[in-house]
Amino acid sequence: MKRFLVIATTALLAACGGQNVHEAASLGDLVKPGTAPWLTVTGGADKLEVRGLDHKLTLEPSPDLAAAVQSQLGTQLASNYVQDLVVTCNGLTTSLRVNEDKSPGNVAMELGLHCSLWAHGFQTDHDYKTQPSASVAGGVGDQAYAQALPKLLADGAEDIAAQMRGDIRKVAR
Repeated sequence: MKRFLVIATTALLAACGGQNVHEAASLGDLVKPGTAPWLTVTGGADKLEVRGLDHKLTLEPSPDLAAAVQSQLGTQLASNYVQDLVVTCNGLTTSLRVNEDKSPGNVAMELGLHCSLWAHGFQTDHDYKTQPSASVAGGVGDQAYAQALPKLLADGAEDIAAQMRGDIRKVAR
């Protein structure tokens, strides 16, 4: 009886896409140490699930997402730095989704941050959100999603930096 239950459970899991794949996602090229000591980003998940696939795919970024976003934002906003500017971002949220019906060759990311900006005694708080997307290479399999992650983070950080510039100007007056 136990053997029958094990076989039935295994068959059911196989039919339901019970495959769980983990892929390493290197973000080392995005992280430049000491880019902007006046800007910090914290939070974010250790792993990212790619939703919308017929199986479960989990990306394991290294270094972590917060370090990559922090470095990219610091690089993008370096020319906007003003004396005494401090930017503290937390609540980093990320999610990845594939729509296999509409665009199976693309992966989209939702990226969000809550940031506080201080300069010259003025403060502003703002939630920033963006939704970059990237093409995934066919024939590479699940590794294509891991390879798309750096581009998604770089594009997302660029968009959020563009949104932040106006707030930096407001507190820098």
